[in-house]
Amino acid sequence: MKIVSAKNLAKGPSAKDKIIQSLKNGGIVVYPTETCYGLGGDATNPKAVDKILAFKSQRRPGPISIAVANLTMAKRYVEINATAKNIYQNLLPGPITVISFSRGKVDSRLEAKNKTLGVRIPAYPLAQELIAAFGKPITATAANTSGGKIPYTIDDILGQLSPKKQNLVDYIIDSGRLPPRPPSAVVDTTLNEPTILRQGKVDLAELGTKSVITNSPEETQKLARHLLKKHFHILEQKTLLFALQGELGAGKTQFAKGLGQALNITQPITSPTFIITKEYPYKSGKLKGTFYHIDAWRIAGRQENLNFLTDYLRPGNVIAIEWIQKGKHFLENLAKNQQVKIVWVDIRHLGPRRRRIHFTD
Repeated sequence: MKIVSAKNLAKGPSAKDKIIQSLKNGGIVVYPTETCYGLGGDATNPKAVDKILAFKSQRRPGPISIAVANLTMAKRYVEINATAKNIYQNLLPGPITVISFSRGKVDSRLEAKNKTLGVRIPAYPLAQELIAAFGKPITATAANTSGGKIPYTIDDILGQLSPKKQNLVDYIIDSGRLPPRPPSAVVDTTLNEPTILRQGKVDLAELGTKSVITNSPEETQKLARHLLKKHFHILEQKTLLFALQGELGAGKTQFAKGLGQALNITQPITSPTFIITKEYPYKSGKLKGTFYHIDAWRIAGRQENLNFLTDYLRPGNVIAIEWIQKGKHFLENLAKNQQVKIVWVDIRHLGPRRRRIHFTD
C-alpha cells in the first residue's frame, strides 16, 4: 500500500500513470470525492471486485455503485431513460447516485437483485480525472469496512483496517481532511418517475416526487384517499391509474382499500392475487365508473400480457395495479397515452407498521 499526496499527483503524470496501471491490473485505490473517501476498483474485473468485497467484510453486501466520467460512459453500462437523463444533464456531476437497469457489463455482484445498478459522476475534479484516464467505471463505495466510521481522513481509514486489509489496497490518494458531508442522495429512475431512496445534500424535491411516512394501515389508506380526491377532476376526461410498487406486505392492498373508500365503494377491497383482477363499480356524485384492482405478480414478464389494460381506459375508471415491476416498460409506454393519468407510488418498510411512501404529485 502506497500513500500518495493529491498535490503531488497533480504535478505530473508519473504517479497517476502508476495508479491507472494498478487499476488495469485489478488493484484497488482509495480516492477522494465530494462526500468522503471512496474505494475504487475496476467494476468490470472480478479480481478487483473480490478485493472490494473482502475490504468491506461481506461476502455479498448490498449493491455497490459505480463512478463514471460522464453520461456517455454511463450509457455503456446502464439503460438511461428520460428521467435519468434529466438528472445527468441538470444535477450531475454531484453527490447523487442514479439507479438504473444494468446492461450486465459490470461484475454482477455490484448489481442489486433486480439487476439495477447505481451510478455516480463525482464532482471532485481529481476523481473525474482518474476515471476519465482509466476509461472504465470504478466502484464508488465508501472506503470503510461495513458499518465502520465514514472516512473523511486517511486516519479514519487506517484506524479501522487490519494489516491484512491494508494489503488489499494498492494506493491511497491523500487529499487531507475532507468536509464532513452526508452521503450521496440516491434516486431510483427505473419506473420512469424518480423515487428518492435516500435524501442527501442535494434537494431533490424538483424531481417530481413527494414522500410521506405512515404509521398504520389506516394512515396509508388516508393518503390514498387524499391522492384520489386531489386527482378526482381528471376522471371526467381520463382514466386514473395508480402504479403501486413495494415488497410483499408493504401495504399496496391497504393503499387500494383507501382508493375504494374515496370512491364510496362499500364492498370489501381484498387482494386480487389469485384472480389477477377484481372489479368494483362505483358512483360518486355525477361520476360513475369502475375501480379495477389488479395484481400483476402472476402475470409473466412478457409485456403483451398487460394489453388488456387498454380495454379499461375510459373516463371515470380508476385502476390500481400492484407489482408494477412485472410490467414496467408497458406502463412507461402507457403513460404516453392521452387517455390515462398515472400516479406512481412506491411503498417501503420502515418498521412493523411504519412505511415511507413516495409518490408523484
